[in-house]
Amino acid sequence: MRKYYLFIIKPEYHKLYKSKSNVLYQTLYNLHQLKEPNLYYGISLFDSVCQPFAIKLLNNYISNRYTCTMKSDKIIQIHSIQERTFLQINYSSCIVKSNVNFPEILKVFHIYNKKIFVCDFFNEDYFWLNDQMQKRK
Repeated sequence: MRKYYLFIIKPEYHKLYKSKSNVLYQTLYNLHQLKEPNLYYGISLFDSVCQPFAIKLLNNYISNRYTCTMKSDKIIQIHSIQERTFLQINYSSCIVKSNVNFPEILKVFHIYNKKIFVCDFFNEDYFWLNDQMQKRK
């Protein structure tokens, strides 16, 4: 299963990192690995680079568009014949866990915001969601 972390990048940083995705990935990876003594620094850096997700809006849209089940208070299982996908929508990031490389739910996030950066920290993979959507057309 792939585990994708989705981040909305603020417009000024989107312009800065659009052609330097590896630098943005490394920054987000370091924030992901951050330990408690440096937490305040990490939160400050994160807030300067990333925008929050609208949790209620996304939860409502997804639950109306897809057949899904709440697995816990935060984890949604999206029912599909072709894939097995779980979604966790947080203020800071969204986590998509799926048995396919490009789950259907990513299309919703592409509609939601064009400046989403996707990271798979375990497989050291990353991409701009908008670029992947353009390739798939």
